[in-house]
Amino acid sequence: MTQAIAEKVNMDALKRAIDEVFYSQIDSTTLYYFQSCVNCKACEVACPFTPTSLHYSPVNKAEISRQLYRYRFSIWGKTIGKVIGGSKKYLTLNEAETMVDYVWHCTNCGACMFVCPMAIDSGALIDLLRQVAFKAGMVPKIYRDIADLEISGKYWDVDFFKNAWNSLISKIKDAIGKEVPLDKKKSEILFYASLYEAMVYPDVLVKVAKILDMLNKDWTFMSKPLGIRPPIGLVIGDKEGAIKVMQRVYSYFTDISPKYVMMTAGGFEYPSLRYTMHETFKVKPTYEVVHVTELLAKWYENNEFEIEPLDEIITWHDPCQLGRRGGVFEAPRVLMKALSKKFKELPSHGVNSFCCSRGGGGCGVPTMVENMAKTLGIAISEDDKKFLDSTIEPLIKAGKIKVNEINKVKAKEVMTGCPVCIESIGFSIDYYHANSQVKHIIDVLADRMKVNKK
Repeated sequence: MTQAIAEKVNMDALKRAIDEVFYSQIDSTTLYYFQSCVNCKACEVACPFTPTSLHYSPVNKAEISRQLYRYRFSIWGKTIGKVIGGSKKYLTLNEAETMVDYVWHCTNCGACMFVCPMAIDSGALIDLLRQVAFKAGMVPKIYRDIADLEISGKYWDVDFFKNAWNSLISKIKDAIGKEVPLDKKKSEILFYASLYEAMVYPDVLVKVAKILDMLNKDWTFMSKPLGIRPPIGLVIGDKEGAIKVMQRVYSYFTDISPKYVMMTAGGFEYPSLRYTMHETFKVKPTYEVVHVTELLAKWYENNEFEIEPLDEIITWHDPCQLGRRGGVFEAPRVLMKALSKKFKELPSHGVNSFCCSRGGGGCGVPTMVENMAKTLGIAISEDDKKFLDSTIEPLIKAGKIKVNEINKVKAKEVMTGCPVCIESIGFSIDYYHANSQVKHIIDVLADRMKVNKK
C-alpha cells in the first residue's frame, strides 16, 4: 500500500472491521485452522507467491490472522503473547499495510491446504483479512470501482459492454444459422457466460453454442449478462456486495429453471455459483451448475460424438478453482486423452497443480485490468498504477515455474478451462519465449468433434 492510501486509513474503521468482520466469522473450522499450525512451512513450496518472497508464504501471511485470534481466544495470547508480539487486539497502521500487501499476494488457490500435514486452508484465513481490509476502506480503488459497477447493475448502461454482448449474440446467430434461444424457461441447459468472457474469448462462447446446436441440445442463452464477472465482491472482500450480485444470479437461474447451468469459466465463478451462492442463501438448487467439460465428457462417453485426435503433445493446466476448489479433475482428462494419444500431464497436476498466480482472490493480469478500467472510463490513479505494477513480479516468478513444466513435457498446446489462466499462462509463455500456446479446450475440441447419428 502506498503512503497516499495509508494516510486515508481510518484507524477507527479498521478496529470496527476487525471486531465486526474478523471475529464474527470464526467457526469450528477456522478455529481448527488457527490452532493446528505447527509452523513446519510445508505450504511454502506450493504457493505461487513464495518464489517472489518468503514473506508471502501461506503460513506467514496467515500469521496476522492468528495474532488477532490469540489475543482474544488463547490464554497464551492474553498473557505472554501480547508482550512478545505474538498476539494483537488490533493492528497498527504499519501492520494494516502489511496485511493489505499480503491479501493481494494470495489467489486462494488452495494448494497450501493439500500439502499441509494438518490440512490447514491458509487461504480461508487470508480471506478473513481481505474482508477486514475491504471493510476498513483499504481496497485498491480500481477494483472497488469495477465491483461497484457490477453490484449496481449499471454495467448494462455502458455502451462498450452492451455492444460486446449484443455482438456476441449476433455471432452466435450467424454460427448456428438461426435465432439464438434467449431466456427460454425450462430449457435443459442454461448456457451461462459473463461479460468478462464475452470480451476475452467470444470465439470460445460461439463455439460452445455451435456445439450445443450441433448436438441438438435444448439450450438457452442470456439476453443480458448477470454481471461483469459475478460475483466480483467475493474476490475483493466485499461480502455484502457479492450477496447482492448472487441474489440477481440466483433469481435468474431459478426463473429459467434449467436442468444444468453450464459455464466455460473455471475460475472463482465456478465454486462461487456452484457452492457458495447456495450455501449463503441456504437453498437447495433445482439445477446443477457444471463446467462445460463435465457435460461434454458425459456426452462423449455416451457416444454422442467422436473426437478426431491431434498428432501432437498436449497438456492440461488444472484451474485451481475448478480443480482443487471445485473437484473437477477427471472430465477434462477424458476429453484431453481423446484429443491426443500424446497427452501428457504437467509435472504438477491435479490437486498439486501449480497456480497460474492470478484470479480467485488475487488479481487479474495488470494490463487486462488497466484496459478494462480505461474502457469503462475509470481513472487509473497513480496509486492504482503502482499497485498494478507491483503485481507483475509474482506473475513473472510463478510463470517461470509453469513454463518450465510446459517445456519439460514439450507440449505444443496447453489447454485449460479458465479465462484468467489463459491470460496469465499466455503472458508467461510470451515472456519466456516458450514454444507453446495456451487455449481454452473448447477452442480446439469444437473443430475436432464429429456427431454420431442415432
